[in-house]
Amino acid sequence: MRRILPSHAKISDDAKETIQECVSEYISFITSEANERCQREQRKTITAEDVLWAMGKLGFDEYIAPLTLFLHRYREFEGDRGSIRGDPLAKRTMEMAPLVAAAYGPPFHVAPHQGILTPPMANGFVKDGVNMNSAHQPSMACFDPYGFR
Repeated sequence: MRRILPSHAKISDDAKETIQECVSEYISFITSEANERCQREQRKTITAEDVLWAMGKLGFDEYIAPLTLFLHRYREFEGDRGSIRGDPLAKRTMEMAPLVAAAYGPPFHVAPHQGILTPPMANGFVKDGVNMNSAHQPSMACFDPYGFR
């Protein structure tokens, strides 16, 4: 939250709590829909693809393209990190990646990206005409999927 606000801005405890409640409700809303899909398909594990599907079904289409890109890059990064450590599970996942790639994208129409993730929120992952030529291009080395930076 602080990264998108000016450095001198103050955030009240009430504002922080309100945002946390909203985020929790949003996560519950999306997860519930994804879980219903898993139950219909008699699966016990909700995957990232289930979450993306639920977001599309619930009308959050504009988030799907940037999140799909982010997920793809995150998985590439995690695979690279695992292989550096010699993690056999990561190696197996990377070997299977071509088999999974065909079913990777959402099986429904994806609305065009309209600036949902813009700097600094995008952390350089969405490369378009606007930020492609910027002087600062973050690398995957500074990738922080949880925003703890």
